[in-house]
Amino acid sequence: MRWFVFTIALLPALTATARADDATMAPPCAMPIAATLADRPGTGRSTSTGGAPCVALPGEWVVETGVRRQITTDAGGSSTLASGPLTLLRAGVTPRLEIAIAPPEPESRAIVGRAPVDAARGSTDMVFAVKYLTLDTARAQGSIGVSYSPPTGSGEFTAGAPTFSAGANLALAITARIALAMSQVVGTAIGADATNRNRRYFVYAPSYTLSYALTSNDTLIVQDALLSRQSPILPAGNRLVFAIQHAVGTQLALDLDVERNLSPTLGTASNAVGVGLVWIVAPGHARR
Repeated sequence: MRWFVFTIALLPALTATARADDATMAPPCAMPIAATLADRPGTGRSTSTGGAPCVALPGEWVVETGVRRQITTDAGGSSTLASGPLTLLRAGVTPRLEIAIAPPEPESRAIVGRAPVDAARGSTDMVFAVKYLTLDTARAQGSIGVSYSPPTGSGEFTAGAPTFSAGANLALAITARIALAMSQVVGTAIGADATNRNRRYFVYAPSYTLSYALTSNDTLIVQDALLSRQSPILPAGNRLVFAIQHAVGTQLALDLDVERNLSPTLGTASNAVGVGLVWIVAPGHARR
């Protein structure tokens, strides 16, 4: 929670210092470039409260989508969770405001051996989100956002009750090639307690992303995504993401990511791979 408050408080303070940057450097969020808009890979995959600080330009339509495959193993067997398409639709409404919707995402789980979970099939809950750009200079970008998720999914993959979140995103250009981004999200989640009854609980989910521009089109991304609690009775967890993002012109960016769960439950190991894209379907108007 302290990091969330710190990031919120830092955004106005950065405005004064960032405006002293070289005026010849155009603010990234003011340009219709898919790579700067990308919420994926990582925490921004399903909502816009975590991810890139940039928002879609007025009249701009952006599609983010991909697939993910996670394998969890223990002494008795393994389970494979297939997710996709992981779609997020974003639209610019005003010079600094975007709205987004994540349709229900199909998910299926296959079992090998005596895994601790059963095979299942269903879909996740829909997500509605709003994000507002608070800062856009050559070296610093920031935004805040909120999301609401009604229980529209099915099977084991729906929360079964509404959930909410609020977050702040901040990106800083350290050098011409290196950038640091932070996403601080707080919200609610639904999970089973000790009596196997679902109940609402509070979640704090910060993430820290370091990116390095290998070329003008290729970027290496390393992200540590944390979670304060994995359920009402499970401890905190975190996930390490390595990704390569490739820009195809200005309106398309592709990504390949590999994930490692650094805080699995006792006796299990979990890894995942994913691929996706960010596509500016309809470019918007210049931000004034």
